[in-house]
Amino acid sequence: GFPYAAGGALGSANLTFDTTTGKLTGTPTGISFTVPGGASLDLDLSKLTQLGTGFTVSDAQVNGNAPSTIDKIQISKDGTIYAQYKDGTSKPLYKIPLADVQSPDQLKALPGNVYAQGTESGAVRVGFANEGKAGSIISGALENSNVDIAEELTDMIAAQRSYTANSKVFQTGSDLMDVLVNLKR
Repeated sequence: GFPYAAGGALGSANLTFDTTTGKLTGTPTGISFTVPGGASLDLDLSKLTQLGTGFTVSDAQVNGNAPSTIDKIQISKDGTIYAQYKDGTSKPLYKIPLADVQSPDQLKALPGNVYAQGTESGAVRVGFANEGKAGSIISGALENSNVDIAEELTDMIAAQRSYTANSKVFQTGSDLMDVLVNLKR
């Protein structure tokens, strides 16, 4: 998002202008502030003028079209999200970053099918699709499963029958022990 939206204004000042000449009077004649990242920015306001007075619009001609509504969203292979408008135009909105870690199997599982970086997983590397080892994005694709359902169901039935047979063996062993104990009496 926009880096200054959350923190508000980076600097402010009240400026006073001479009403006849329009020139800046008094102080400040400049504003200095530090932008995120540590860089210093100095604005020289000494040549600033203000000649605004009341006005009336004498001629208004429409030069454009009413804004169009979004028809659909499309994601390109490089991860850029585009808004497709009903008038046929498109506008890039955002680029999806991809993150990777050295040991994905060491990520900490959190509720809601979410994972977090752990000490064992390694540092997070952030990049974009098709750059370096970041991978790619295929929008609208359905991932195939590599599981053979018939084989899995067959294995499940075999495991169920094996469990049933083993439980019968234990039941028979228990019954034999009961008979042996009763014979001794």
